[in-house]
Amino acid sequence: MKNIVFITVDSLRADYVSGRKAPESLETLPRMAEEWLTCSTAYANAPYTKQSFLSILSGSYPWTFESAETGFDPDRGHIAERLSEAGYATGGFHSNTYLSPTYNYDRGFDYYLGRDSGGDEDTASRLASLFNTAVERAVATEGLSELIYWTYRNAGKRLGIQLGSNLYKPAEELNQRIVNWTQRQSEPVFVWAHYMDVHNPYYPREGTVSEGISRRRAVRLFHKVNEQRSEAAESDINTLECLYRGEIEYFDRQLGHLLERLDETIGLEETLLVFTSDHGEAFNEKGCVFHPGSALYEENTHIPVMIDGPDIRGSEIETPVSHIDLVPTILKKAGVELPESVDGRDIAGRDFETASDRVVFTESYDHEDGGLMCTDGEYKLIRDLETGEEIFCRRNAEPENINQPDENESVIYDKLAEALDDHVQSVTDAEVTDTDGDISENVRLQLRKLGYKE
Repeated sequence: MKNIVFITVDSLRADYVSGRKAPESLETLPRMAEEWLTCSTAYANAPYTKQSFLSILSGSYPWTFESAETGFDPDRGHIAERLSEAGYATGGFHSNTYLSPTYNYDRGFDYYLGRDSGGDEDTASRLASLFNTAVERAVATEGLSELIYWTYRNAGKRLGIQLGSNLYKPAEELNQRIVNWTQRQSEPVFVWAHYMDVHNPYYPREGTVSEGISRRRAVRLFHKVNEQRSEAAESDINTLECLYRGEIEYFDRQLGHLLERLDETIGLEETLLVFTSDHGEAFNEKGCVFHPGSALYEENTHIPVMIDGPDIRGSEIETPVSHIDLVPTILKKAGVELPESVDGRDIAGRDFETASDRVVFTESYDHEDGGLMCTDGEYKLIRDLETGEEIFCRRNAEPENINQPDENESVIYDKLAEALDDHVQSVTDAEVTDTDGDISENVRLQLRKLGYKE
């Protein structure tokens, strides 16, 4: 295996990649679904970024970490470290504040966007970096962060004006940085790229279904719905969903451009390609909007997973898989030994489909009073660990109210309930190491700008 390209995108739900909700103009994603190894029953191990990426880059369940608040545990095996030790040049490309060095995600990367200039920053980028440093020092003053956020929110909500720089780098810019970096490498490369375009706030894109919506209207709408959530008007939700579709169309085009350019620079014939999203997105289907950390329904947990590379045949895997399976799949294909902490399996291995009785889990918040979902691919069980309330249903027909199994389903319910009990016990017994997280005021401010409540 010469090169590895691991592509993740924020907030992309599976039924917008293929199926009735997928935008008709998509080209790259449907082609991948047709030609790559596609996992049709794939789930995020958490419904929001700061927990799901613990699994995506480690192969371990989020609850086995000390805390999502402090990020990647210092003694936990990180995929970039393993591949760097194996001789790969490692580059990480993202613009999500939760994935910054503050949360230890840069471990093992020779180059990490947001930490290193890489020699290709222009004058404007360097000035922006200096400005952001000045802002971070300023907001450290007690009470000033709240004032800045209040000003930002009200300018957006009332005037449709987004103060400050863009909240994330657009795919077009990220693509160029990836290509520039790969052109400078002589060793086999491991590229991890995380795209934020599909994450709220959504912006109108030229040549997509959202091009007729003004940017000011889009900004105002984000702030309005982010405040109202499930109380938002149906017309506002529908407009948001149109903007979301437009972002997916834009990302689809840029993903195609990236693959074309990487084929020119590193060659994709002998390259392992892995694609997924960190979680889905809800548009008030069950009282959830965007991706709250407690949302364990299909809209927020069912994700795309697609893999391509040498000796990987294009086909569909219906056996349930999840984020924890991606690291072992990549490391196995690279011939690299797995860390002992890995919980997942190599889903591209020849014997994987024999696991017909497999269940996968999505964890929400804490294992003491959070939520937990498990599914065998046909049924799923959701449990509130604080109240003990449960929802048991077929995977694609989730009721909003608590449902109990009928006589014919009791065996399946018992199996899933036992799996949930065993999972909670296993993560409770797992050894974790305390970590001290020093989260700056600037980081907290950026997270709130992206719609996170904390």
